[in-house]
Amino acid sequence: MLAMLPMLANFISNRYQVSITDLFVPALVALGIALIVTTVLWKLWQKDRLAGYVAATFATLVLSENFEGRTALFSPLFEILQPFKGLSSTPIVSLAAVAFVFAIAWWLGRAAGKLAEKKNWKTKDVAGGIFIAIAVTFGFMSLNVAKDLALEWPQFFHQPPAIELPESAKNKPKPDIYYIVLDRFASDDVLKSQFGYDNSDFSNYLRELGYQVNPTSYSNYPYTTMSVASTVQTDYHGDIVNKYGSASQQTIVPFNESVRKSPVAAALKDIGYEYTLVGNWYESSNKSPLADETVVEAGKLTILGLTTVLDNFSKNNLIASPFGRIITTKIAIGDFKVLWYENLGDVDQTKLQLATLKEMANESSGGRFIFAHLLTPHEPYDFNADGSINPNNSSDNVGRPVKEKYINQVKHITGHMKQLLKTIDERSNGQAIVVLQADEGPYPFQLNDEIYDGTLVNNELLTGDMRKWTDAALRMKMSNQAAYHIPAADWNTDAGAADSVNVFRLVFNRYFDTSLPYLPDCHYIYPNGRDKPFAFASVTERLTGQTEDERCGANGTATP
Repeated sequence: MLAMLPMLANFISNRYQVSITDLFVPALVALGIALIVTTVLWKLWQKDRLAGYVAATFATLVLSENFEGRTALFSPLFEILQPFKGLSSTPIVSLAAVAFVFAIAWWLGRAAGKLAEKKNWKTKDVAGGIFIAIAVTFGFMSLNVAKDLALEWPQFFHQPPAIELPESAKNKPKPDIYYIVLDRFASDDVLKSQFGYDNSDFSNYLRELGYQVNPTSYSNYPYTTMSVASTVQTDYHGDIVNKYGSASQQTIVPFNESVRKSPVAAALKDIGYEYTLVGNWYESSNKSPLADETVVEAGKLTILGLTTVLDNFSKNNLIASPFGRIITTKIAIGDFKVLWYENLGDVDQTKLQLATLKEMANESSGGRFIFAHLLTPHEPYDFNADGSINPNNSSDNVGRPVKEKYINQVKHITGHMKQLLKTIDERSNGQAIVVLQADEGPYPFQLNDEIYDGTLVNNELLTGDMRKWTDAALRMKMSNQAAYHIPAADWNTDAGAADSVNVFRLVFNRYFDTSLPYLPDCHYIYPNGRDKPFAFASVTERLTGQTEDERCGANGTATP
């Protein structure tokens, strides 16, 4: 029970974005810690119940809560002691730290036993009190978690509405379809007006390749998962709002599930496409049950040849535990992975994604749907414009102004996109469909304040009313880079469908014999912060300066 307490506390504080399946690995970690503590201290417990309870309580709490952070304190000692030099990042440090914890626990237990004997305390009463305190705390937290799970339960298993393509679509030509998300890449208009940066070199390059570019584009929703979800289900979130909008506990899991179970990907697979996910550590983009191939090296755990990708909650709990350094040792017999863990940093993950996309672009074209979500120019600002690494990558003015850091990453990624998109165009003879689109714009709080305070930003995002933001702040946050290469489109008549929610309706209509109606262009923000992710308010008129279409619903929904 005690080993579960830190995990339960973490779940309660992070429940907004944690799914029930994320509890499985932390629960196994807690069980493992409990077994180790029981095994090591069993003899002490048999000899003196009070000493055993005190020792076990101390050891369990220390091992269960951010153990890796405490273990790191031992690392400098291994660098100082010559015989152990070079071992500071190995599991040996963890084993030494565990041994040290048990030594202290044993001493505390014995000291408690002697004190009880000296004070003539009844051992059973004191030990029973400790047990009751732990049981009551565990029971209270378990009930709290159980209550949240009961309220959120349907959200964990959300199924987005399916898209049905006609039988005739199976016999249609199948050009490659790329959906490339460049995270927090602002529109040309915002880059010019708020960053003083002219992105026309890139936009004109795209136009020369036949892209329809919208320099004043805005996303339909303010944050990644609900924005991408609306694109891959070709609809606003009326289904989610109607199902879960009245829930007292709300999570972003339905949006994540909508991306993982992408209706666009499912529809394309039904007519013969293969689906490749080029993802990252973010929950909506780190795995998909639909993907034929997944290129993600973040939280990727292999045990006895069986591989799974861990979400952040599971990954962080595992790595912070006494088992964290052990699973990173990478044990293999030949090509068979016995125990293997991959978790590339942001720089290496971006390099892997770019290399993968370039490799795929050079392969035979046709019949592939490729969804790539690149966390750039999203912070941290790791890349300089020339591709070199920026040592001062945080959202502050250290090293250079934060806006310059952001623009350098814009320059870096547009350079790579030019090469990639040219290759895609040449290898497909100009027939590949490419949706190049940001999910959202950058955070105004991170780029307009002289001093970046992560806590204040987080509080504002979770509970703040976006309606109170200035027009400039809203334009920055909602703006998104948007460019579309759809060879069968007639941009004289189809330009109105070149937006986040309609673009795949346009693709299906032009290529696969559908007649899907186009939805109005509506833009929604959060009036209660991200803590209430199913409550929306429209800012369409504020962003566009045009009268809002009457089909735009009041709560993040719209009708054809």
